[in-house]
Amino acid sequence: MDDLVVVQFIQKKLKERKSLVLDILENNGVTSLEAYKQLMGELDALNYIAQELSGLLEQQERMND
Repeated sequence: MDDLVVVQFIQKKLKERKSLVLDILENNGVTSLEAYKQLMGELDALNYIAQELSGLLEQQERMND
C-alpha cells in the first residue's frame, strides 16, 4: 500500500474524531470535569498527531524535489 494512501487515511480518521470531540464540547455533551479533561487531552493528542503527519509529508516532498 502506498505510504501516501495510509497517511491520507489516518488524516481523515483524525479529522473525523476531532470533529466528534469538538461537537461534544460545543453542544454541552460534557458530563463532568473529568470528561472535559479527557476530551481536551484527546483533542491535544489529535492535533499533535495531525501536525506531525503534516510535517512528515512536507519533509517527504522536499526530499522528492
